[in-house]
Amino acid sequence: MRVGDCFDLDRDAPGTAFRRSCDAPHQAELVARPRIVVAHATDQMVREAATELCGEPLRSKAARQPVGTRWTTFVQYPYLTSYLLGSDRAACSLVATSGTLSRPLQ
Repeated sequence: MRVGDCFDLDRDAPGTAFRRSCDAPHQAELVARPRIVVAHATDQMVREAATELCGEPLRSKAARQPVGTRWTTFVQYPYLTSYLLGSDRAACSLVATSGTLSRPLQ
């Protein structure tokens, strides 16, 4: 997925997302795809790096949304094996916690 893509989460398969049109009801939007760089990586280090890299873009995007909107964050990252094979991008998304969205985020 690319930054700006909208999607729904599959609650029965954690980590799985289904792309949706941003002009139709959807649960979330991909905000950033930062590159993870970790020396002497472990699964925990990759997870922590992804979470840290997503912090600022998610806070910034959430701050531009209408007052009263409730969000949670959704950070996806590669397992260590995938990271060592070159998969080095995190996916930073905002997910509406009540209801659905019907347009792209501001």
